[in-house]
Amino acid sequence: MKVSELKQKFGAFQVYWLLVIVMGLCLYAGFHTGNMYYLAQEDSIAVHQQSVANLKMENNRLIKNLNILGVELEVAKLAQQKAFSELEQGIEREKALKTQIAFYQQVMSPESAPEGLQVDGFYVQPTLSLDTYRFELVLIQQNKMKNMLRGNLSIELRGSEKGQAKKYSLDALLVNPGKDKFKFGFKYFQVIDGELLLPEGFEPEQVSISADIYVNKRKKAELASTFDWLVSDS
Repeated sequence: MKVSELKQKFGAFQVYWLLVIVMGLCLYAGFHTGNMYYLAQEDSIAVHQQSVANLKMENNRLIKNLNILGVELEVAKLAQQKAFSELEQGIEREKALKTQIAFYQQVMSPESAPEGLQVDGFYVQPTLSLDTYRFELVLIQQNKMKNMLRGNLSIELRGSEKGQAKKYSLDALLVNPGKDKFKFGFKYFQVIDGELLLPEGFEPEQVSISADIYVNKRKKAELASTFDWLVSDS
């Protein structure tokens, strides 16, 4: 039915009034529905906000526990490293003491070793300069009756260079060469040391030491010793 027909049947005032009431009811229903939806959304947002806050609190707790565990792990790691370091230092001290004891036993109790002159090792340490090393060797007299031993050492480094066997006289590799660098004269022991510079590309493998030993200007014995080239860090 059209509006014009309604006007003729019920009158214009009643029709307009009815339309106003219908529109009011529609507005009220819409407002009420929107308000209910808004309140429901607020409740949902509040629930989500509370969940987010709970998750943040749990996350902070886990981070705090993780930081505590990290600190405890780092402390345990440092303690373990310290224990290993002390153990290694103890082992090195024990080795050094054994070496010193053996050395002085050889000097003071030569009857426990064969007579003659002995080289107590060839020790090598790296320097800060490239291919430059400090070396040290100790000569010990093992005769029970100590005489003045004299002589001159001949030392060779043997190894490889460019895939070929190669040897060098230590005299030619000295950083500070000296005329009497490898001469010796002693009753008990003597230390000979210095610095050497390896030729580029040369890989040393062994150290060969030889000498003629004289007592009272008479040749008494010959020395021949060979050591592996071993570089020590300490």
